[in-house]
Amino acid sequence: MKIRLAEHCGFCSGVRNAVDLAIEALDQYGSIAVLGDLVHNKTVMDDLRKKGLVLVDSLEKVGKMPLLLRAHGTDASLVFSAREMGLQLIDGTCPLVKNIHEHARELEGEGRQVIVIGDKKHDEVLGIISRLHDYCVVSCLDDLDECCLKQRTGVVIQSTQDIGNVLQILPRILTKSADCRIINTICAPTRRNQEEIRALATQNDCILVIGDPTSANSTRLYSVAKSLNKNTHLAAGMGDIDPLWFRECRSLGVTAGASTPARVIDEIITYIKGLSGDKTK
Repeated sequence: MKIRLAEHCGFCSGVRNAVDLAIEALDQYGSIAVLGDLVHNKTVMDDLRKKGLVLVDSLEKVGKMPLLLRAHGTDASLVFSAREMGLQLIDGTCPLVKNIHEHARELEGEGRQVIVIGDKKHDEVLGIISRLHDYCVVSCLDDLDECCLKQRTGVVIQSTQDIGNVLQILPRILTKSADCRIINTICAPTRRNQEEIRALATQNDCILVIGDPTSANSTRLYSVAKSLNKNTHLAAGMGDIDPLWFRECRSLGVTAGASTPARVIDEIITYIKGLSGDKTK
């Protein structure tokens, strides 16, 4: 079996920045707090907890620890409250997510209703809309029927959205608005990784996406590949791998989500190479 690993996979710059900030802060302070997962990957979170990262569910439980803001962005009112309490904040927000916040506020400042294309309950989307007054979140075409769109609208997009889904939604928005300004805020790593997985899915017998099922970009890669290749599988780690997946597989395409650490990718590739006896291409 030939194993073809995507050229770009694993940590994106935003995740790497957040994890590096966490490690630096832990080295300096010994323990720091975070409200929810810093990144959506259990292995990464387990490693950081062992170093002293403390998950809390309210600002009141932060105590005297510095509070690390998550890569996906944080509700604006929560940040305001943290500052009012005098908490020390370390901003791990992905710079590309910050750009979406700025673009969304810019569109609203132009008197536009802001349409956010993204998953309604995702942390990133919740962080975006917390900074707006007039908005509508659209996850699929049907959601547009529930939105009372104004004639002046603006569009921003969750950074990890499936490009195919966005291209279905945008034409409908344009039929409902007379003046619509669209800012493509799908991040470059997402666009690149989705392009690569589409190629791998059509060129190989089987596909493996290495990523945590709580990670939006990992599950998106999986769904994109699955739509093109039914022999597509998602694995967060070694324990999820079923050797039977590869029994009749002559070529395997492999990619990984943006929050998947390199050591997990290496472990799985090494294991599969042992099963197949072939080298990664």
